[in-house]
Amino acid sequence: MHSLGYALDFKQKRVVKTGMLSVETNVGGTEIYMDGKLKGKTGAIFKNALEKNLLPKTYKIELKKDGYYPWQKNLEIKEMLATEIKSILLLPAVSQKQLVLEKKVQSFFVSPDERKIAYTLPNNKLEVLNLDNQNTYSILGADKIDLVFWAADSKSLFFRAQADKKISYFVWQEDDLVPTDLNKFLNGIVNPVEFKWHPKDSTQIYFLSRKGNSASLYKIDFLNKAVLPEILKNVKNYEISDDGIYFLDKKSGFLFKTDFEGKSRQQLTLLALPNYNEKDDYKIIPLGSKIYLIDGNGNFYILNSDLKIFEKSGENIKEVKLSGDSKKLLYYGENEVWVLYLEDFLIQPFHYKGDKELIARFSSPIENVFWYPDDGHLIIIVQNIAKITELDGRDVRNTVDFLTGEQIDYVRAEKEIYFLENGNLYSAKL
Repeated sequence: MHSLGYALDFKQKRVVKTGMLSVETNVGGTEIYMDGKLKGKTGAIFKNALEKNLLPKTYKIELKKDGYYPWQKNLEIKEMLATEIKSILLLPAVSQKQLVLEKKVQSFFVSPDERKIAYTLPNNKLEVLNLDNQNTYSILGADKIDLVFWAADSKSLFFRAQADKKISYFVWQEDDLVPTDLNKFLNGIVNPVEFKWHPKDSTQIYFLSRKGNSASLYKIDFLNKAVLPEILKNVKNYEISDDGIYFLDKKSGFLFKTDFEGKSRQQLTLLALPNYNEKDDYKIIPLGSKIYLIDGNGNFYILNSDLKIFEKSGENIKEVKLSGDSKKLLYYGENEVWVLYLEDFLIQPFHYKGDKELIARFSSPIENVFWYPDDGHLIIIVQNIAKITELDGRDVRNTVDFLTGEQIDYVRAEKEIYFLENGNLYSAKL
């Protein structure tokens, strides 16, 4: 009977059908404990294990390995079923940090390809480090440097510099070591704001010329060294995606889409947002096949493309990020992190399209949130602490305070966290 999957439950004084536990970890040789008893280990190569012939009941399951934080959860084993705990992330108990630069750093900015880092020194000098060959490029010094961001191809860098109370905008390109002063092109342009790179061409950058609550969209062409004619009028806010430009019309509050030259126009909404206000700022977020929006009060909306209306999905939201597999969406505000499931997940724990789940709530403000590459864990930055938590909400969510630092940033491809500590720039492997 035991070989057929039956066992005697002494507490219930009856024969029952048994269940199984399937375990998969990121570290081989992980010990598996159930109710305090060692049951087995995950394999050294495939890093998984299957525990069979378990009496159906709730077990305290613990995963342990020397040098790593333990993992534990109370889970029910059911008759003739396998309870699964997959993609378990065991983290080293002591993070091994590496010094990136032999100099003090004020702030830093990792490129999209994660192979370069722009950084400012305490004397407000901007430099770039190439992580592949360790070459350093000295870009510019000023009284203040901010608004630093990379082009999508990681070969160009935009930044704003202030010297003697004069504000200037610059672009540094890898093939031209002397930064280009954009003020030479901006003569006669009023209040340039919201600079954004063309997603496929780093010789072009867009910006708004804002007058009061309205603005016009322009583009700088570096090849022709000129600001091209006005692309759009009456723009409230805009965002650029790989497939075009999305913008809110200032007067109507409707969302439109156009090509990169502003020659075509497609109306995406039939109604303005609830409580639309021309004085508020709006953040348009095209991600995957969906369009999201955050209004000036932190209300979070998702575009229903069939009804052509924005539907409210959250409140007090600051940022939205799509998972690497494009199947989940995280959004967070001052103190809470939520995940929205965009597809059905028919593996344990089960989730269905449209499910929303509160992942974490903190008393202190959330500074940033990142997807871990397995898309089953989040890196949440709270009070200069990088907390790593799992999405699996069965019983408790295992959460580890991985490291403490300032201006924490996560490099997804390399599974590295970059951070400042006493002005020194470090990296730490996950």
